[in-house]
Amino acid sequence: MSTSIKKNFKTAIFSALLVLAVAYPVIGLKLSTVGIKLEVQGASPAVLWTILGSSIAMFFWQLFRTQLSAAWSHAPKLPSVPSQASDFLTLPSTQRWVIIGLIIVALAWPFFGSRGAVDIATLILIYVMLGLGLNIVVGLAGLLDLGYVAFYAVGAYSYALLSFYFGLSFWICLPIAGLMAAFFGFILGFPVLRLRGDYLAIVTLGFGEIIRILLNNMTWLTGGPNGI
Repeated sequence: MSTSIKKNFKTAIFSALLVLAVAYPVIGLKLSTVGIKLEVQGASPAVLWTILGSSIAMFFWQLFRTQLSAAWSHAPKLPSVPSQASDFLTLPSTQRWVIIGLIIVALAWPFFGSRGAVDIATLILIYVMLGLGLNIVVGLAGLLDLGYVAFYAVGAYSYALLSFYFGLSFWICLPIAGLMAAFFGFILGFPVLRLRGDYLAIVTLGFGEIIRILLNNMTWLTGGPNGI
């Protein structure tokens, strides 16, 4: 056994186990509703074999990565992209059409994808929007806001309560929920934005806890921890 292989052996073992530890709970297990209970069940054999194959592939890649990198460096180079094609891809008009195409695909995909995939994609987009908003508050404005998620909770519960109790449609509930979140942000921000540093963090953290405790205790309206 060469020196490089001995050096990479521990890393290869750790990488393979890491793939198993991450992929098996996320892909290899699934939640299924049995009556009124929620049970954890195993995925299909094909998925389990795929996870195992990925782990083995990661092991051999980490074990022989030095040799594989050397072999790849001596492999024939692929033809480079012509400069005209490269310039065409960087044109604003080309990027505009690419963005329009992606938007069309994104709008059409939910009608063909499964419900589970659509729910996961929806959660991903929600967290993307939360990250963008937090970047504005903390990154650009430089305000240490630890209660940022409270405004998200206000908007989410406003939408859910209006839809559940009053039967309002999506297009009516959505702007009202946004206005409610903005209104609470204005009410808190008007007196609080004069604070800086740790003081602002403490006040916003307290506001976030107040909203969480309030929504959990108002079981007659919000359902408490069980949700609406």
